[in-house]
Amino acid sequence: MSASPATRATGRPVLGTAGGARPAQVSGPAGTDAAFAVEFSGLGRSFPTVAARGRRPAAPAVARPVLRDVTLSVRPGEVLAILGTSGCGKSTLLRIAGGLDSPSAGSVSIDGSPVTGFDTRCAVGFQEPRLLPWRTVAANVALGLPRGTARESGQARVAELLDLVGLSAFAGHRPAAISGGMAQRASLARALARNPGVLLLDEPFGALDALTRLKMQDLLLEVHAAAPTTVLLVTHDVDEALQLADRIILLGQEPAVTDAAIPGATIVQELTVPGHRPRDRGSAELAELRGRLLAGLGIDRHGDTRGVAAGTTIPHFPY
Repeated sequence: MSASPATRATGRPVLGTAGGARPAQVSGPAGTDAAFAVEFSGLGRSFPTVAARGRRPAAPAVARPVLRDVTLSVRPGEVLAILGTSGCGKSTLLRIAGGLDSPSAGSVSIDGSPVTGFDTRCAVGFQEPRLLPWRTVAANVALGLPRGTARESGQARVAELLDLVGLSAFAGHRPAAISGGMAQRASLARALARNPGVLLLDEPFGALDALTRLKMQDLLLEVHAAAPTTVLLVTHDVDEALQLADRIILLGQEPAVTDAAIPGATIVQELTVPGHRPRDRGSAELAELRGRLLAGLGIDRHGDTRGVAAGTTIPHFPY
């Protein structure tokens, strides 16, 4: 699927070319072949401090804002990457989208209907594979099938997904007998078994070595091309975001009128990634966007500080 050529009009900076407790309810149909739009409207999330949890009974309850005023529209079939420093609320935003957490303010909707509890239109992929060690790879993938799936059609769906992620030959193996990359592929297949309208990925490749991570990124692109669901991807890896996403948002704190930052993270940058996937990892255009995103994360490119202008071409080895 190609990146969108235009950026939605917002009040936030845009880069590139043309952005509590787990509820008990369950909402949404289990399993779908459609990609759904996701809408965040004025969303905020605060958590109680230690004092409010009872260590100091006499102290008044105090809320610590993590997210505030997050307003965002995600198009059906879009891959949206969510970047930000640790603790800025990326995973919290993902959990709220799937109904695994509730917002303190604002709302989130999927396909036009509000998320009011755990939403079966979503599937989640975690940083760790979280496979059950006593089950085979195929049996672990089958755990993702919607409730009530007929045995025969379920087996066919599992076989299809194992073929899609290249694990057909390992269907009968247990997690201890496969590599970390294979386990993560099985985890992705399990998430896709639900036929989700929205796929929520929380640092899905963060625990893998660098080479396996690149291969998993390519696999995700192949999977998305075969089943173009809407994807919300949390990552710390700027290069990964540029390679996989149609659009990138950067969560952070906006400065107040004073020197102090306004409590709670919001969307401070939004970027539409140019070009078609798969993209050239050595692209000069992506390198420039990478530098801007790193600057937004507070990381200096160091070119100027080492006496090398940012636009200077550094000669190849040997010098």
